[in-house]
Amino acid sequence: MSLFAVACRLEKENVAFALIHIIESRGSTPRHSASMLVAENGETAGTIGGGKMENLVMEQALEALAEGQARLFHGQLARQGDHAVGADCGGAMTVHIAVYSSRPALFLLGAGHVNRALAQAALPLGYEVIIADPWEENLRHPQLPTACQRVAGDNYSTIIATLPLKESSYVVIATNHQDREVLEQMLWLPCCYLGLLASRKKAQHFRQLLISQGADDLLLQKLHSPVGMDINAETPEEIAVSILAEIICHRRSQRCCGGSGAAGSLPTQTGCNATAE
Repeated sequence: MSLFAVACRLEKENVAFALIHIIESRGSTPRHSASMLVAENGETAGTIGGGKMENLVMEQALEALAEGQARLFHGQLARQGDHAVGADCGGAMTVHIAVYSSRPALFLLGAGHVNRALAQAALPLGYEVIIADPWEENLRHPQLPTACQRVAGDNYSTIIATLPLKESSYVVIATNHQDREVLEQMLWLPCCYLGLLASRKKAQHFRQLLISQGADDLLLQKLHSPVGMDINAETPEEIAVSILAEIICHRRSQRCCGGSGAAGSLPTQTGCNATAE
């Protein structure tokens, strides 16, 4: 299978990968022009010649994937000197490692008006949208984009246990009367952003409740409630825009949205327009 076919499959599966190309070679090297692929899950395709050089380049590729940044790697096929890799060929090569990150995952708990609007707005921006609701009828709503992944279950506890959450995941809770139950579970699970659709009074009550349950400041930093930037939003579509703006801000520069410790440094939704439908 060609590198491009593998890359296409990984992109569909939302698995991050790096493409490695030899851009310069000098002297005796296993390959003078070659490419290979390294995925974050350890899958590889192609080769740039094998041996110690390739192993080092693969390590560099995994580091680049973790950082989300492309890089150059210079290797000397020698046992001593700058960039020596511990081989005897005597040549040298430079490779470029291009990073293709996975799409950020946005988990929407509750398939009501606001989360449906949020799903519609997030998909064109490259987010992988997973929407969950114990009421399957909500998941069949015609306004939900077909590209959304849908998760149903007997209750939110069952659903949450099945979600493939990561430290890089974004989560928005808009579950009406089950928001406390969902929030108490979600706060302790991996995610970088946890938004709760609620009034300022309700959000403050929940914060105090979580603190009484042992949540510390570091854990509460990821909680954004009332959720969204303050743009005086009223309709579900406007509220969705405000939430997505806050998520984008968090993703691009965590300091902008309190990711460095100043939770609530951005204006947030206030009043009745921030309550779950």
